[in-house]
Amino acid sequence: MTAEEVRDIGYLKWKDPWAWMESMKGKRWENLIMKEKHHFHSLSSQSIVHKKSEQMEKELQDMTQYLVIPGFSIGCGSIHIIFYPNAKFYWKWSWEKKCKPAFDIDVQQNYVWYTIPYNKSPYKITLICEDSSGKVIWKKNNITGSVAVIDQYCYYITVKEELQGGILCVCDAFTGKKEHILYEEVDKQRRLNIYKGANRTLYLESEYPIENKIWRINGLHLTLLFRKSLIELPFGRSNNGEDCILTRNSRDQPWKANGKPISEWILPDEEIEWLNINTGNVVTIHEGAETIWFCAAHKKPKKIFKINAGVIHMNYWEAWEGSITNHAIIKSPFENPYTIQFVNDTVIKIPIQYPIKKPISFRPLIVNKSYATSKDGTRVPYITLFEKGIKPKGQFIYVYGAYGSTTPIGWPYQNWYPLLKRKWAIVFALVRGGGDVDSAWAEAARRQNRHVSVDDFEAVIRHSQDRLHLGPEETVIYGRSAGGLPVGAIVSRFPNGSLVGAAFTEVPYVDVLRTSSNPDLPLTIGEFEEFGNPFKKVMDFKELLSVSPINTLPTDGAPGVFVMSRVGLLDKQVFAYESFKWIQRLRGYLTPEHSKMSDPKGKFVTFERKEGHVYSGKRFPRFRALDLAILDTWVDKKLKYD
Repeated sequence: MTAEEVRDIGYLKWKDPWAWMESMKGKRWENLIMKEKHHFHSLSSQSIVHKKSEQMEKELQDMTQYLVIPGFSIGCGSIHIIFYPNAKFYWKWSWEKKCKPAFDIDVQQNYVWYTIPYNKSPYKITLICEDSSGKVIWKKNNITGSVAVIDQYCYYITVKEELQGGILCVCDAFTGKKEHILYEEVDKQRRLNIYKGANRTLYLESEYPIENKIWRINGLHLTLLFRKSLIELPFGRSNNGEDCILTRNSRDQPWKANGKPISEWILPDEEIEWLNINTGNVVTIHEGAETIWFCAAHKKPKKIFKINAGVIHMNYWEAWEGSITNHAIIKSPFENPYTIQFVNDTVIKIPIQYPIKKPISFRPLIVNKSYATSKDGTRVPYITLFEKGIKPKGQFIYVYGAYGSTTPIGWPYQNWYPLLKRKWAIVFALVRGGGDVDSAWAEAARRQNRHVSVDDFEAVIRHSQDRLHLGPEETVIYGRSAGGLPVGAIVSRFPNGSLVGAAFTEVPYVDVLRTSSNPDLPLTIGEFEEFGNPFKKVMDFKELLSVSPINTLPTDGAPGVFVMSRVGLLDKQVFAYESFKWIQRLRGYLTPEHSKMSDPKGKFVTFERKEGHVYSGKRFPRFRALDLAILDTWVDKKLKYD
């Protein structure tokens, strides 16, 4: 169905004059993207922007010193895990200096198994087995990023089509031979994952947004667990051989603990993200705050550590290897990243010891949690950050609100240092659809309720403007990927700039109706339970039509909003053509003939040919610095774009 102008879903047909872009091939496409590159160059080449972007890039590069974190040790200390900014992680043998990148890793004896991008492709992954001398023993291509090894077996998931389905396979861990298929997922709405539980217990998950099923993997056999539950979260087998799994029969119910010891614990009321059955520790999240608890049989849970905003990055390998201690990296707005060690009810802070060649004096941040009232009366939390002692000159409001994913507040200098340094406030809208409160919060904005996340976002924008005494001309809204939907929907609701003056998106999901009605795309079928299925439900079609940014713009586009979008031409999660279509409609162009005009009308899209959905770590500072330089110049009212 891709690139066909007429979309027919059985009970309805409509035309898209911009459908030709979807092939992303040919002279017409090349002419278009180079024209847009030229438009964007008119922004990036302005002397004030160029000078500012050079300084911001240096700031971001200097800041990364604080994000090279010697994280964890696994395999009885034989492997060291090191975290780098904008990367998964790197690893090395403890006696070596050279580090290698990885998505996942496991170690046994003097062998290591890890996954890496294949030939630098963003969507093809290779599994490698090598020994402690660095000799590659075997490789396998076309798998997902996870790998697990138990005794002589190596488990991994292969894929037939990128981003779809999956096949659970097992082979001889030390030779790569004797490969067996243990399970193949034929339902394109589902995806396979493997969970590493405590004491080297391995589970297979078949999931889609509202439901999952879990099997325990025993050698070459699978055992299906909890047939009647809606969703399950496994944590491993205890020493007495019981599977410790949390289950739910509906999204608005609390978790039920199954298997000793956790069935005897009194669990915290907040949403559980992680637990270790060996140490009694539980990590929860609520409205952007994360907490570590100590739980024991028949006792009230004890709070032992909390950050009011930020993220706790757990060492998931420790439970897998049966360790009785836990380590985590803490990234929050309150201080530079550091590590903690905890076991039971004792927590020890471990300052990260690494050389800082160019120390930076970060000013303390003011961190506030506030609540906006959405259209239906729901209180929507949001977090505001800015440097102490300043009056914000502008605000940058971040939104996502999909898949039950948490909002990445983290250590804000990692992404927004140049803005914080220049008197901006960074605002994180914890809207429904996201995972910042609980699973019911995420479910509240799915399918026929997708508009709820947009209503929440609008409420946060208005409330934040009142609190900070900032108007539309000092407000920039930002969304990445699925976060592009609420951003684009707000621009459509207020196209004359009466609510926000600028919108910045990266790889945004904005051609929502067209994408959700194209089963040929790799993610569409698997996301029917997230965004709705217009083929089967008229109400889903109606809801998609009401929020789809491209389809909700008035005929003259959005003349009062400055818009900037950045995409990667290799992206297969949100294809780049969505932004190119959206930009034309934002300008008020109704047909391709109109797009021949040379005036960008304050709407810009730029691209990178060799980037996918997530930008490479090396290029990130340059991209981010240039974009933030343009926005900072815009809020200072010195940007020329008309």
